[in-house]
Amino acid sequence: MTTRICLALGLCLSTCLWYDAQAQPTTDSIIRPASLRYSNLNFIKRIILGKNYRDIWATPVKMPVFDIKTVKGGLTPGDLGGGQQTKSLRLKDKNGTEWVLRTVDKEVEKAVEPYMRHTFIQKLVQDMVSGSHPYAPLTVSVLAKAAKVTAPSPTLYFVPDDPALGEHHAVFANTVCMLEQREPTPDNSETFNTEKVLEELMKKNEHLILQEQVLRARLLDMLVGDWDRHADQWRWGKVDSGEMKYYYAIPRDRDFAYFYSRGLLIKVMTFISMPHLRGFTKESTGLKKLNKKTWFFDHNFLNELDAEDWKRITAEFQQNITDEVISKAIKRMPPEAYAKSGQTIESKLRSRRDGLQKNVMKYYKSLASVVHVMGTDKNDFFKISHEGNDLVVSIYDNNGKDKGMMTYRRVFKKADTHDIFLDGFGGDDHFEIDEGVRSKIRLRIMGGEGTDTVTNKGRVKEKMESVELKTDNGVARHE
Repeated sequence: MTTRICLALGLCLSTCLWYDAQAQPTTDSIIRPASLRYSNLNFIKRIILGKNYRDIWATPVKMPVFDIKTVKGGLTPGDLGGGQQTKSLRLKDKNGTEWVLRTVDKEVEKAVEPYMRHTFIQKLVQDMVSGSHPYAPLTVSVLAKAAKVTAPSPTLYFVPDDPALGEHHAVFANTVCMLEQREPTPDNSETFNTEKVLEELMKKNEHLILQEQVLRARLLDMLVGDWDRHADQWRWGKVDSGEMKYYYAIPRDRDFAYFYSRGLLIKVMTFISMPHLRGFTKESTGLKKLNKKTWFFDHNFLNELDAEDWKRITAEFQQNITDEVISKAIKRMPPEAYAKSGQTIESKLRSRRDGLQKNVMKYYKSLASVVHVMGTDKNDFFKISHEGNDLVVSIYDNNGKDKGMMTYRRVFKKADTHDIFLDGFGGDDHFEIDEGVRSKIRLRIMGGEGTDTVTNKGRVKEKMESVELKTDNGVARHE
């Protein structure tokens, strides 16, 4: 018996020494799990909290070791950043290009109310991270490229305890991170946050949004089931064309792509107060619930596209996300993680893509029922005309005498739209409804500072209102 015990202890010690040797950084790579904090659950807790992606988080995978002196030709550490859950560090290469090092595992303490911190509630919220796939951001960049969406392309690294990382090295010591370019524009030009872009749109009618590109980015969100797409999750690139400035959307922070949990707790939360946690399933149904946190964003940045635009862009998106693209994308996961979840995710993506047109148009109908059309702080000319039985809203810049350059145009159908808010913001704005216009769509005209006039020569229900403008994470909304 003693001999057997000694042999068993010797075998265990040898195994531990072997794993420790594998886990120690070599010159260029290491074998490590993304996190072990989600793996210790008993049977009851698994039923309540869900199996989720716990096995993926705990699976040791091979990844390169981050050496700040050699990666990208050498990087210089900068400021600490990050949102409520992700720690990030800005770095700069010798060419001045900025990079961001972001932790894969999350810390939810700042995301919960102060009175809930260091309680079992914080522990439950922390455990919800296991419902997100640790390597999802690696895959979404491939899908984005195929969909013609500008997005960062992260690389997986293990970050050792390296003093060369500067004063914040202890924050990232011995963690699994992803490195991505901070400004992933084609020309390495500056990007802007959503609040800044909205300010420019309101101040100047020479600043416009490339809405078709925004829709492609949002279709990508819906394909991968990413429900955390509020205004702070976007940067904006800018293209100059003469006097005009056009902005295109750059989605970032793909932490909740492929989010999936079948725990009883998540099911209850989905039913009571958080419908967007419905999960990454084979069906792309329920997009209104999935997009709950992006509702006001979509109202602001997709308000010029009609049903035909949505159908055409969605069809193009489906054609671009081929089976080969999906396979290539998911195989960007570490092979060890792909072996456990890759084929399942590929199958779900193909199914969601195939049903996207039908489900996206249902979401379009929910957005199109009430539309907000916004002017600027300059003088704007709102022209309401008609094409047959359809209502046409156009906006021109207005020098006080004549209408000038057109900055907005959309054809509205009564079957889709019930109310249109026309918001002039500042300046002396004029709202003109042409003779011959007949529509049951209600026009709710909102003038801001300045002298605003309304000329109604048609038969349209119009009402001048004063509605307080509020913001939702930098996105305009009305109540």
